[in-house]
Amino acid sequence: MKFNTQAILDRFSIGVSMLCAIHCAFMPILLSIYPVIQTFHADEHAFHIMLIWLVVPSSIIALTLGCKKHKDKTVFAGITLGLFLLVFTAFFGHDIMGEFGEKAATIVATIILAISHFRNFSLCRKKECVDACNQKEAEQS
Repeated sequence: MKFNTQAILDRFSIGVSMLCAIHCAFMPILLSIYPVIQTFHADEHAFHIMLIWLVVPSSIIALTLGCKKHKDKTVFAGITLGLFLLVFTAFFGHDIMGEFGEKAATIVATIILAISHFRNFSLCRKKECVDACNQKEAEQS
């Protein structure tokens, strides 16, 4: 079984990005429904910073490994834009955009990241398939 770091990191980045979006969308609802959760509620900013420390490195590595294979500018632009928006929102979003704007920007950033990582993953699988088929044809010749 071949170990594919780029594919694992793309999947990991998609998952963590979606975790962030789910947290932003549903935590206010949970807090209003279950007031007891408020006593255990972690600092929102600390949670976002923790996710940033997970998403940014894994996204950059997956992007680098993927773009070496397929050189797709859309993937590069999408992951770069998504990371910039996510980091900017985590550090300055609440002060500039307010609570609702921060949540909306975070969700938009995670959607951009997830779509870009999915494209990266798909293009790499397609490229690996094409490379494997070309290699097989060369061996048969």
